[in-house]
Amino acid sequence: MPRTTRRPGSIGSGGEKRALSCIVTYRVKPSEFDTLRRAGEERGMSAAQYARAAVLSAAGHAIPKVRRPRTIVAPPELQAALPLLGALQSDLRHIRTLLNQLAARGNAGAVKPAMAGYAKAEKTILELAERIIAATLGKRTP
Repeated sequence: MPRTTRRPGSIGSGGEKRALSCIVTYRVKPSEFDTLRRAGEERGMSAAQYARAAVLSAAGHAIPKVRRPRTIVAPPELQAALPLLGALQSDLRHIRTLLNQLAARGNAGAVKPAMAGYAKAEKTILELAERIIAATLGKRTP
């Protein structure tokens, strides 16, 4: 059987894209880990990110940008709504997927399955609209 070359998975990290091919596991004393953690926090990094940056720096390599999670600064009343907004965003992604599937089926000439999918998408959109209205009015929906 012929061997095919495989590429390792890649993740986005800040402005760079790098392929992850190795994982390094090492043991440290609790006090050493606290030192790593504190040093990383001072620089806005995790302990692992700081350790990687320190090793790369000592070896004379450039330190890649670190992806930092965005913190959303919002009034408390909006902070309470963030989980609901996240769920609504997930529902919108689902609707987008359904609509893309419908378009593909319609373009392929499969009109009857596309119409069945349209009914499902319409139902999902109506349910989402009800959730948005309930959220706007401050009511909880199941």
